[in-house]
Amino acid sequence: MDENFASAKSMIHFDRWDPMPELPEPKERKAGKHMTTSGSKNVFWRKYAVVIIGAALFTLYTIGLSAYVNWKAEVRVREELEADYQQKLADYQYQQQEEKQAQYFLTGQASRDAFINQEIDAVAPVISKLSTDAQKYTEASCMLARVMNASYPNSFQEVAKQAKQWMFYDGTDNSYSPHDREIAEKIVRPYLEDGIIPNGLTADMVYGSWSVNDFVLRDDFEGSGTMNTWRYKE
Repeated sequence: MDENFASAKSMIHFDRWDPMPELPEPKERKAGKHMTTSGSKNVFWRKYAVVIIGAALFTLYTIGLSAYVNWKAEVRVREELEADYQQKLADYQYQQQEEKQAQYFLTGQASRDAFINQEIDAVAPVISKLSTDAQKYTEASCMLARVMNASYPNSFQEVAKQAKQWMFYDGTDNSYSPHDREIAEKIVRPYLEDGIIPNGLTADMVYGSWSVNDFVLRDDFEGSGTMNTWRYKE
């Protein structure tokens, strides 16, 4: 065994020792054309361009559609509000006009009634001084004839104020009974409201002739043979 070891040892030479050479630094690997960054982008774009464009267009469409829907909704709401406002305004104006007309008619009717009552109250004290209803009706009709005649005032109040024209009445005593007023109203109101005059009475019967038991109207002051006369008849 020792002999074998010595033989092997004699085969190993230790004449010199050379250190291991240093390995060169690896050179930077150049990227191939197919591995460039721009190439990667081009490949990605070609692969997903349709998807990207589609997504972008869909997004724009969604935004546009949403904006359009919102705009239309806003327009519709504004139109509805405007229509509602205009309707309410029209209703309000119509109501105001109705109230105004109602107030006008009420005021006009009230004024008319007040005027008619004043006319009746002007006739009542004049006829109250006569003794019979026939005389009173006839004298009230004479006052109406003068109202209709262009030569005299056109209101009973003015006719009643004519001095020295009415038997026993001088304008100082204006008292009258409810019955006297009823007689005056039967002559005055129908004429002022509907133009109704007693049958046969004309605007020429402006003169009167009184006696204890009678009162007659005539159309001639002198009482000529051609004159016409008139008395009130129920």
